Amino acid sequence: MPSRTFVYRATIGLIWALALWHSWTCRGLFVDGSAFLVQIVRREWFFDFYSPRLYAMIVGQIPIMTAVTLGVTDLHLLGQLLSLGLFGLPTLVYTLALMRAKNDPVLLAVVIAAIAAVFYTTSFFIVGEYNTAYAIAILVAVRLATADRLTLGDGLVLAAMSFLAMRTYEALIYLGPLLAAMTLWQLWRLSPRPIVTSLLHLVAVGFFIASMFVAIDSVVYPHSAEHLEETYLTATNAWQNMQFDLAFGAAAVLVVWALFRPEDLGGIRLYRWAAICLVLLAASPLLAIGDGPVRPLAKSQYVARTVGGFVIAAMVIAVWAYAAGLKNKLARPLEVLRRNADAPRRLLAFACLMLLATLPSDLFLTVTWERYLEAMRSIVRGHDGLVAFESTSLSRRPNILLVENWVLSTQSLAMRSKKSDAIVLPPREFNDWVPFAPVEPPNIGRFYWRD
Repeated sequence: MPSRTFVYRATIGLIWALALWHSWTCRGLFVDGSAFLVQIVRREWFFDFYSPRLYAMIVGQIPIMTAVTLGVTDLHLLGQLLSLGLFGLPTLVYTLALMRAKNDPVLLAVVIAAIAAVFYTTSFFIVGEYNTAYAIAILVAVRLATADRLTLGDGLVLAAMSFLAMRTYEALIYLGPLLAAMTLWQLWRLSPRPIVTSLLHLVAVGFFIASMFVAIDSVVYPHSAEHLEETYLTATNAWQNMQFDLAFGAAAVLVVWALFRPEDLGGIRLYRWAAICLVLLAASPLLAIGDGPVRPLAKSQYVARTVGGFVIAAMVIAVWAYAAGLKNKLARPLEVLRRNADAPRRLLAFACLMLLATLPSDLFLTVTWERYLEAMRSIVRGHDGLVAFESTSLSRRPNILLVENWVLSTQSLAMRSKKSDAIVLPPREFNDWVPFAPVEPPNIGRFYWRD
């Protein structure tokens, strides 16, 4: 087993390499991302349309807005910079969590597992602010669990993260009070309590509670009448996300087994059984060879986002119980992890395997997205006027697996190299809302896609 230092450095290098590659391939333009791009260049300002998620939106758009302010008009580069902001924010937060957990193999394993089982199985829809909310929850939990005294640095980080969380995502309706309670526990268990540091911790508590009320308000008064119903329906379809299912399945085998036979955490038998799910996860892109209906799908990642939040909450509770040194029947696995020298190392190794097992499907989906953008770009550049979706390669597999009907016209608008380039129409049977009438695309001025 490699050293903890190697593991955390290698993990940081890997997640940043993926963030840069995902940005280079403009993966942030998937679905809503292309609409964000068009709105930003059209207004030449931040696209801040939803107050309950305002802070994560603004921070994620800083790279593209910096470029727009400096006069950049290349939509290709701006799409990459938007992707960089969207991927960079949660990646940065997870990096801070990895750095803080590097000296504790159990906590380091939890952070890596969160990245593998939740971030890389639900983040193809990177424009979703839940990616940042979940990263904040893990960072705060690990930061609190590893503190042996109240420090000004911790207070500042907690205050900053809680402020960002205050307007980030609806999941703070339960993550907010959970993190607030853990912060209060920190104040109660540690002394001395310097005035400024204690005040910063209390400020963080206040922001976390405020985030809960903001989230409640966003649920009571949703962005659209269909929002809550759509959220519920997508949550019940979380099983459609093969990557999430297999990563969660591996973790579930480990947790359930450890609850009944905690001493096995120091052995290898339960890890062999749990690793079956990881082998299937790593091999899942092979299902695309037969072009069958069961395969890793980018669009299915979105439907697991809500369940992913519950997994993150469970991880936060586990971190809290581990740090608190609980000793009861449910906490027996944590007790084994604290006193058995082999158990933490095996858990960390398993978390690393989980992260590696997610890579093949992530690489496969990203390459598929690259080819989809190439197909869209070729259609837009090779035609003029309006183009029927059914007459293009987008209507056939594998491209159709990445198509979201309402955003086709927006994606094609963003990829025009001149005003006469084509706009792709939504499918004929599609009658739902679209951002603009394809016959009257919005004027985005001097902004064009340049290869």
